[in-house]
Amino acid sequence: MSKRTIFTTITPLPAGITRESVIETLHSHVEMIDLNPLVIERHPVKAPSKCTPEEFHAIWYEMTDKVQYLPGGLYSGKVKYNGCFHDLSNGLQTHVYAPLGLDIKGKWSVGGSLPHEPKEPVEMGLGVPKDGLYLREDIDMRCKIGTTTFVKKTLKKAHATLVDRLMEKAHLVEREQHNNRLSEQGSILSYYSSTGPSSPGFPPSAPSPGPERYSRQDVNSFPSAWSSYQSLDHPQPSPPYTHSDFQKVNPYHPDPRYSYQTYKPAELPPQPAPAIHSDIQELDSISSQRYR
Repeated sequence: MSKRTIFTTITPLPAGITRESVIETLHSHVEMIDLNPLVIERHPVKAPSKCTPEEFHAIWYEMTDKVQYLPGGLYSGKVKYNGCFHDLSNGLQTHVYAPLGLDIKGKWSVGGSLPHEPKEPVEMGLGVPKDGLYLREDIDMRCKIGTTTFVKKTLKKAHATLVDRLMEKAHLVEREQHNNRLSEQGSILSYYSSTGPSSPGFPPSAPSPGPERYSRQDVNSFPSAWSSYQSLDHPQPSPPYTHSDFQKVNPYHPDPRYSYQTYKPAELPPQPAPAIHSDIQELDSISSQRYR
């Protein structure tokens, strides 16, 4: 006769570990298998015939555990079983079919919120931290009544070690990403310092070529330059030129575009006769007396 056992384990995540780094490890199925201290062998297999239609398209592995039946390693044995892995947006779902009717359904998920994220409602009765991220493991297990206590104790001890290794791996991933970001920032700063001063946040601009360096083929990719180039070859017509504009420029000459009947030049004011110098009049009188 089998007995169903359900339990949940909550593990707060240390500060500095991001949700993405933990989920990345959960989605690495081979790594999750290797993090389990009980597993000594694993290899991928096809889905067994007894799996459900949903589980048929999951990823399956055949695993071998080394189990200590008596403390101190007095008596141990190997157990071979099949298990499937199914990725979720916030974690991982597993299902294990083991001998003696042992059936274990597990779900790993990352919950909680970071300081810059909105806080989500906390489930009561599980010891969920109110701040920060946490790793949640939900186990739904069925096994024979006589083996329930031993299987649960062994499973919780092995998964506690798995969680410790997972967090250490997340620390390593986070440290590597942090160092990569620092190296990229250093490369950018060294590039800007080597190219000279420029506007902050923008790469230094190359000197623009003069108009003599452009050709018809080059200006095809520059709409503004091409429009200027077209305006040189095909100048646009000037605005309409009216009769009043012509009078302002040259008021004493008729506009050739208008006939004489429609245009009358402005009348000039009468000019006084030029005055004759008195010395010139005296010379004229002397010359006339000599030839009398």
